[in-house]
Amino acid sequence: MLANKSTVMQFRMDTELKREAEVLFHELGTSFAEALRIFAKQCVLTHSMPITIAMPQSETASGAFAQYADPDKRRLESGAFARAMESKHANAR
Repeated sequence: MLANKSTVMQFRMDTELKREAEVLFHELGTSFAEALRIFAKQCVLTHSMPITIAMPQSETASGAFAQYADPDKRRLESGAFARAMESKHANAR
């Protein structure tokens, strides 16, 4: 059974973001419109937004708490997780 696709939606979006999304969806083998339908269907199925919403690292580092951060500790902590994982997997061999 074919789904009824008779509702038209319009919204405004940054031109460059739209272009980048179209390229991505094309590379994934679908269209922008189909990607939006898939997203909407997943929202309905999960009763949530099935995405993680986060600020880019560069924005959070200079965000509201940056004034309280100790620059020396931030340098030490930078990449700590990656180093821990490398060490963990190196020791597992």
